[in-house]
Amino acid sequence: MASRPRIRTLATLLLAGGGLGAQSVYSVIAEQSRTAFTIGGAGARAAGTGGAFIAVADDATAMSFNPAGLGQLLLPEVSLAGQSYRRSLRLTGFADPAGTDPTTREDASRGDSHTRPSFVSIAIPWKRHGLNTAVQFSYQRILDFDFGAERAYAAQPPGGGAPQTVTQAIFQAGGIDMYSAGLGLELSPRILAGASVNFWRGRWDFSSASEKAASGAAVFDSVLAQRNQFRGWNVNAGLIWRSQYVNLGLVYRSPFTATYTFENYLTQPDPATGLITTTHGARTPYELRWPETLGWGVGLHPLPTLLLTADWSRTPWSQATFANQGTDYDGRNYFDLAVDTRTPTVTTFHTGAEWVTFLGERTVLPLRVGWFREPQPMVDTRTGAQRVVLGWTVGFGVKRGPVTVDAAYRESRSTRFASRLNADAPLGGLTSYAYGFETLQERRLFLSLIVQLDGDQVRKAVAWLFQGP
Repeated sequence: MASRPRIRTLATLLLAGGGLGAQSVYSVIAEQSRTAFTIGGAGARAAGTGGAFIAVADDATAMSFNPAGLGQLLLPEVSLAGQSYRRSLRLTGFADPAGTDPTTREDASRGDSHTRPSFVSIAIPWKRHGLNTAVQFSYQRILDFDFGAERAYAAQPPGGGAPQTVTQAIFQAGGIDMYSAGLGLELSPRILAGASVNFWRGRWDFSSASEKAASGAAVFDSVLAQRNQFRGWNVNAGLIWRSQYVNLGLVYRSPFTATYTFENYLTQPDPATGLITTTHGARTPYELRWPETLGWGVGLHPLPTLLLTADWSRTPWSQATFANQGTDYDGRNYFDLAVDTRTPTVTTFHTGAEWVTFLGERTVLPLRVGWFREPQPMVDTRTGAQRVVLGWTVGFGVKRGPVTVDAAYRESRSTRFASRLNADAPLGGLTSYAYGFETLQERRLFLSLIVQLDGDQVRKAVAWLFQGP
């Protein structure tokens, strides 16, 4: 077990009024589980084309990509989308180049799987002076932080003693949801415009539980945990210019100031009594400036049955900073907690194709393929290596009458040279860094259902709801 002075130091660091040192330790540990931070849309159709949909946006998932696309809807539509994914994070070959760290890291990590709804919407269009207008209400899981892994270590306590085998179980659950109301307008046969108001609501919990075994006996050591909450409002605005052969799309997600709250917890044996105790820091809200995102896309129709599409999105994550006046967090970046941050502005790229075939007179069968590049805002503070996710997608759909079912598969991978902080109490009571290779791999399966409704019946129901019989 780590020495009592080391435990007291760690407890002070973690719990002293929510101070900067506490968040630094937690951020370094939790960053390994913050595996995806790309702002994008939802739905299996777009996923099948690599996630490129800004210039297309012509179904019930339109508002998650570009609210201008709502102006293309002719009938009321409801949608339900979900996804299942398996994510793994492997850390291999880690060693201390200075030779001062007696911890041996054998870091084969076990990923985990999750299945959940990701998008629900209802869109209601109508004609206005011969042009389309539509409103949509939707829910979207815009960032998903669910992750779990187990890691094994071998540590030699300071001053000698029997070697310890340490097992660390990392668990993170939750994410950020977005609730939206939007309006899309067909301004002319070629020009569409739209906007949405979005409420961002996030909650995620992180924990790192450790136990050690010396001479074959397993002993509980500690649990480090953090509870996070996130609230904020923003506006999205979009445009689409369309023609027979080319579509151009533009979407702007406005910046906003969110309220971000976290609590730190430390559970460990009391140094004096040996009893298991839990202490936690103050629950303090902070202002977090969330940056804007600008996206643009192009869709090409070289043939009536072929769509080629590509998107670019730019987010200056370097501007994601805390803004509390008079605190240690002022001006510090959310990702690395530095004033002179190394967190970059990232530009994502998605591209794909859709080929439509027909089975009989009433059944449409689209086939899709795509590729994407998603740089992440996470940059290793020691090696300077950025996490860049590359991947490919395939998908298909079946549309028969008013019902459309889409499915897609996405596989991605990221490898970088990274550092690892040894700051957990079981690891020999040391604070040191080791270096090795981090490999993130993810497989996702998307499924969407879109149902077009009878327009007259929906309009009668809306009239009854707001005007009465």
